[in-house]
Amino acid sequence: MKADSISKYITPTKLLAVSALFLFQSLGAATITGRVTDASTGDFLPGANVVLEGTTRGAASDRAGEYRIANVPEGSYTLVATYVGYDDFTVDINVTSDAVTQDIPLQPAYVELGEVTVEGLRQGQIKALNQQKTAANIKNVVAREQMERFPDLNTAEVLQRVPAVSIARDQGEGRYVLLRGTEARLNAISVNGERIASPETEERFVGLDVISANQLASIEVTKAITPDMDGDAIGGAVNLVTRSALDYDKRLIKATAGGGYGNLMGEPLLQGEFTFADRFGPDKNIGITFSTNYYQSNRGSDNSELEWGGEDDTSGNEIDWALQTWEARDYVVRRDRFGLASNIDYRLNADNQFFIHAMWNRRNDFELRRLLGVKVDDGDYVDREHVLGTALERELKDRLEEHTIMNLSGGGKHNLGLLSLDYTLAYSTASEDKPDECDPVFELDEDADLTLDLSDPDVPIYEITNLADGYEHDPANWEFDEVERAKNRTDQTDFMGSFNVKYPFGIAGINGEAKLGAKFRSAEKVRENDVVVYGWEGDDDITLDQFATGDITIFDGDYRVGPSPDSDKFREWFEEHQDGLLEGEIDYEASTAEDYTANETVLAWYAMSTLNMGKAMVLAGLRHEITGIDYTGYSVQWDEEGDYESTTEESQDDSYSNFLPMVHLRYQLNPQTNVRAAFTTGISRPNYFDLVPYKMIFREDEEMVIGNPALKPTTAMNIDLLAEHYFPGIGVASGGFFYKAMSDFIYTGYYEQSGGEFDGYEIEQKLNGESATLMGFEINWQQELSFLPSPLNGLGIYANYTYTNSEAEVAFEEGGDVRTIGLPGQAGNVGNFALAYEKYGFQGRLSLNYHGSYIEEVGDDEDEDIFYDDHLQLDFSASYQVTPMIQAYLEMINLTDAPLRYYMGEDDRPVQREYYSWWIHAGLKISL
Repeated sequence: MKADSISKYITPTKLLAVSALFLFQSLGAATITGRVTDASTGDFLPGANVVLEGTTRGAASDRAGEYRIANVPEGSYTLVATYVGYDDFTVDINVTSDAVTQDIPLQPAYVELGEVTVEGLRQGQIKALNQQKTAANIKNVVAREQMERFPDLNTAEVLQRVPAVSIARDQGEGRYVLLRGTEARLNAISVNGERIASPETEERFVGLDVISANQLASIEVTKAITPDMDGDAIGGAVNLVTRSALDYDKRLIKATAGGGYGNLMGEPLLQGEFTFADRFGPDKNIGITFSTNYYQSNRGSDNSELEWGGEDDTSGNEIDWALQTWEARDYVVRRDRFGLASNIDYRLNADNQFFIHAMWNRRNDFELRRLLGVKVDDGDYVDREHVLGTALERELKDRLEEHTIMNLSGGGKHNLGLLSLDYTLAYSTASEDKPDECDPVFELDEDADLTLDLSDPDVPIYEITNLADGYEHDPANWEFDEVERAKNRTDQTDFMGSFNVKYPFGIAGINGEAKLGAKFRSAEKVRENDVVVYGWEGDDDITLDQFATGDITIFDGDYRVGPSPDSDKFREWFEEHQDGLLEGEIDYEASTAEDYTANETVLAWYAMSTLNMGKAMVLAGLRHEITGIDYTGYSVQWDEEGDYESTTEESQDDSYSNFLPMVHLRYQLNPQTNVRAAFTTGISRPNYFDLVPYKMIFREDEEMVIGNPALKPTTAMNIDLLAEHYFPGIGVASGGFFYKAMSDFIYTGYYEQSGGEFDGYEIEQKLNGESATLMGFEINWQQELSFLPSPLNGLGIYANYTYTNSEAEVAFEEGGDVRTIGLPGQAGNVGNFALAYEKYGFQGRLSLNYHGSYIEEVGDDEDEDIFYDDHLQLDFSASYQVTPMIQAYLEMINLTDAPLRYYMGEDDRPVQREYYSWWIHAGLKISL
């Protein structure tokens, strides 16, 4: 639909008439404002439902407990405030032409039994549940207090507990977030409502292992977006809300000091956090918040990686799915995570506020990977278990990877009579930097005849039959082959500006609010790789015994990796001989061919209206996003001998627009029960590198890997239904159905070029699929069982389950066979179960997290699809309130030693299996 097709319906005359009607309805109207607090503690209560009894006028309190009911005619009213876990509040008020202020102190309805009180975790749950209950759309809110009760240090791990959310892990830590069975690309990540730049080398999505949970006041997981939100969120949107001093009525000082132990590495873990928040000024209207954190994790993993494929034996018979390569890997990893966040909030008066928010996070990942590789397919297959003349190699990967994300935003909020205005300017940068990677390779000086034991395909066992016993573990028998030195860096910079205007109105007894706004976002992403491969030109062979470390074993000592190069010794030798007998050659495939610059602008506007009709609420609107892209990459060619030939710069620009209509319905069956429905539309743009007009042309093999500047964004129409009931104590039971009809989903295609200069070449390229559907349901039960007799009234249940199913059709060449697949990232079953106990100063929680297998990468056929295997993890956390200000805590993670595992096509063809064992953290938390 074009813009001019809409403009004929929206004329200046009609806009003027509507504006005049709003103004007429507002004459003689007043505004009721106030703050909702806990009467016993003074804490602000967000998400309270405040209404004028017998009317359709009302409002929900914001994060500072403040509410505002505008456009109220003169007269006498009864104001009613409701809040889960608190007694209803009722007061008679008289509204004149002047503004009315009515604060609302709520009394806890939670019946105290023993030492079960409304504080700590329970108060955090209450606030989160009320925000969910009064929200106009379908969302989950994770409170600060709830984050602290699970043993989750980074933001991704916090989100794994939310209904319909699963995560992908790296080295045992949560990293990427997948909402409702959608891959990470289909979800939006923001801080305080503004998108954050991604440090990933090719992708748009953000690894949330960089951001520590201690900087956050809450996390909002939106499953059905509204027109005033960014439209590129097909799966959903995650908004990280940072702390503000204006959230509290008193000074806040918190500190955490702890340590830990990783069982696999036998190394210590360190943890430190500090948060300060206070209000200043004669009216306590200036809020300053500062938080910082440091976390050091000495961890590692035992890893097995394999490749499978068809091979011919020495008799000419084909072996289906022969083992082609196998690598035993020992990882030594140290991760240092640093974080800083600061907010300055200035409340000039009740109608004017200003803010500056800043956040900086870095994750330094030091990795040593010692590898023994068996190149089975270099030999001759006698049969599946016997191979002659194979090659073995040893590698060391030695690198530091720095991920940095920085966000800075500022703006204001103003009430201009009935009109409300807010605006924000935001700046975000992110980078991934590998300043000096050193990866030497050594080869065994003899070919090996192998007998393979494939009874456990995760960890094959080999026996060398033509060499002396232990020959492959003597470092003197390994000759230096090459070393790769790399300096790689990716930077992304985003600049954003937005404004929103709200105006209340009343028509024919229906009260509502009109809202419109616009947003501009400019992003630039640049990747520059510099990779050089050095070989030895000296007369004498360089052998591993000059650099070797001790003997290395993995899998509880059951498998021998053997000696590996010592990083410091090898780097010292390299620096001595670089540009001498060590001669370098640029790796153009890993360097120039992967370099790119991406510039992208998005201009969006929206208009929406919320109508309140007694127990029913309707929110409807339209968002229009216009996207412009300008990408530069490189076409790199290698000749028929496999030697580098040429590089040509390639550029491409494009633009497109998307109209995104949305409707949300909420009906209140009773004060504690809502039924919701939503129809929304959304887009998800391709990953940056997929749009780059790059080409890698390998004439020797007649193969090409190319970008696709014509790749379209994925679009979707979404239907959501949800019923939710909030318990009078503390808890919620909910269940819902969701359906997504997608167009132009993206997958990796493999096809044969037809015609032109490269006729017959095998091509690898990202392609658009025709259509896909995803549907599922989720159920959620959270409840504090305070109605039980003491001491069982300290028990609590936290459980959720999500089922999803998807179908997508793909064809790898025009006119080729079409096959049906599940969407990448879609796990059939996802669930959480936690049993909690909170009483007598003790808090404990045993939690189980599960996600089923899903397609990670679409292969040429179904036998070559790569699956991320299912994962079941058991964690335990506990704390004890030693004094009113000191709390001792204990956290135990991955008690079931759950591995990470990928497989190809079938479960018995693993391509990766990685073990981590368990971690433990303990320490003190101090609150002043």
